[in-house]
Amino acid sequence: MVVSFVISFNGGPHKSPRIDLSDNCGDLDNCADVARDIKYCQAKGIKVLISVGGSEGPYHKESWDPDLFAWWMWNKFLGGDDRTVSRPFGDAVMDGVDFDPESIDGDGFDRHIHVLRQLFKTQYPPRDYLISSAPQCPDLDYYSKNAVYNILHPAPKYDAYPDLVFVQFYNNYCSASAHTGRGARSDFNFDEWDQWAQQRTQGRAKIYLGILGKENRYDTGYVNYEKLTVILDDIKRHKSFGGVMMWDAGYAYANPVPLLQGLSYGQATAKYLEQLSTGHAKSAMAFDQISRDFRTHQVPVLVPYSQNDTHLADTNMPCKGQSFILLRSVSGRALAESFGIAASTIDAHFQDIGMNVNDPFNPGSRLCLGTHDNDIVLSYVYNATSLDDERVADYYY
Repeated sequence: MVVSFVISFNGGPHKSPRIDLSDNCGDLDNCADVARDIKYCQAKGIKVLISVGGSEGPYHKESWDPDLFAWWMWNKFLGGDDRTVSRPFGDAVMDGVDFDPESIDGDGFDRHIHVLRQLFKTQYPPRDYLISSAPQCPDLDYYSKNAVYNILHPAPKYDAYPDLVFVQFYNNYCSASAHTGRGARSDFNFDEWDQWAQQRTQGRAKIYLGILGKENRYDTGYVNYEKLTVILDDIKRHKSFGGVMMWDAGYAYANPVPLLQGLSYGQATAKYLEQLSTGHAKSAMAFDQISRDFRTHQVPVLVPYSQNDTHLADTNMPCKGQSFILLRSVSGRALAESFGIAASTIDAHFQDIGMNVNDPFNPGSRLCLGTHDNDIVLSYVYNATSLDDERVADYYY
């Protein structure tokens, strides 16, 4: 989580930095609500950084000293213990600094970050602080007023490479919306950022896909959730891939994704990232269990079909949903459990209708999946007591 922005590097009392949190803090010398939020997030294991720069602010015209600015940042927001310094977030200690300088020269930023890292080492007991940066996707190239270039290409004598790089893949020709598929040529340049991380930082820096949390009238390059999953499937192969950054949290959590039961864009993306990181192990375990169940007829094998299909015998049972045909026998309990029905409910229902839960449903049985109260339900099962259609008998097993 990034709190934005430090908009002046030396415009406060005694040449201290000043912040602007938009409408999230009325008294910039005592942001008590923000301080509580910082501690709440940290208690949940979420790192919270303070961001320097932004598109607007006095820093664009300021002349500043890298060492003095580092001292102020250390004591005002991080682990510094100079009690004469006022701290807008009280005793909340932020987890690092994010750099988003825009439209200025980059002189001094590598030196500034290097001094910050030296101050980090004075913390006792030791604490891991992070340096991050939020460049735009074209910023690997040098051009006038590209301050981030100095951060991405520091002088060799400085320990200044960022740990996390939140690349803004929006509002540019190389935006996420330019992605055209794995291996296809496009302006989307995540590959170049991965190459930079591997060659320049020896793989230390992690690259985050920065995207818009919602389509809006101020920004360009938004991709919907379905397109985002395609992009993530492509770039997850890169060793430097660290995750997803969204601008901003308000957008991301006010953007519901269709057909995902009310999940917001931010929530759905978090779940997809979790699946990408743990999915292989979980899938292997699931397939192992399915394989064992398959051998013992404890998992149903279903094929969807249309009720308008004249090649199959008509059951005269209407289905307001999707019809399936069962290809191999399976017990009533196994069939019901595969649709998430609780064992106690299964036992009670089968007892009411006079069936044994272990009685089989035969190959050729027809099932209907429908909806009820916005849930997918098993509407009915027509149990084939014999093969209803001898023409497809060879496909049953």
